[in-house]
Amino acid sequence: MAYRITAALLFAAATASTAAAQSVTYSQGTFVESQWSFSQVSLSGPGDGTQSLSPDNGNSGNNWLHTRSIPLHTVSTQYRVSNINSTFTYDPRVNGELSALSFSYDVLGVATAGFTTAFYGFYVPALRQDGRTFLMRNLAQQATTQWSTVVGTRVGTGDWVDPSSQGGTLRPDFSALGSTMEFGYILSGGSSCTPGRQCNAASFSSRLDNFSVTATSVTTVPEPSTYALMAAGLGALLLVQRRRRYVA
Repeated sequence: MAYRITAALLFAAATASTAAAQSVTYSQGTFVESQWSFSQVSLSGPGDGTQSLSPDNGNSGNNWLHTRSIPLHTVSTQYRVSNINSTFTYDPRVNGELSALSFSYDVLGVATAGFTTAFYGFYVPALRQDGRTFLMRNLAQQATTQWSTVVGTRVGTGDWVDPSSQGGTLRPDFSALGSTMEFGYILSGGSSCTPGRQCNAASFSSRLDNFSVTATSVTTVPEPSTYALMAAGLGALLLVQRRRRYVA
């Protein structure tokens, strides 16, 4: 009987737990170029783009400078480029299931020239997992002529999509079995041109600064009462062992 009671106490102690959120934040205001890598995500229509670390004119200090040049064209143009930081990583297998991601960064649209049709340039949060890049829907910020701060949090994987097929079902894996994720952003830019119409050559440049991401997990930790329960169970076990020695 004593053994069964002790076993029950220990089992209760092992199972009495509560979920507690734990967060880790990565941020850079002064960018370290070697930690970031650019990749072209998609491209349609003519045009060339460049990305570089600018030493000044940031908010403040150095910042990422993106430029886009489009020649005389008769079709709409669109391109996406990702910039991912190799040190901003989260491994669910080590840190627990990922429940939420929060992003913050500053953006600036600094110059446009030549556009006779609508042009857009949006910055959106991005993550890379197993070599595949995903973007966060519903948190796109148009680069304007003054520095502005983008802040947003998304829970779960529902708002993360494949840039090339945003209506698809492919999502990142935030579960405790998911592989390591890296974080950064995507610049999505382009211009609208009515098919068959001749649209002027044009150019655009924009900047991003002060990038930050917070990853929040849900992990299982013992409740305070659990430790008392474990102590009671271990004490009962020692008492039974002592009595057995006296009987012997």
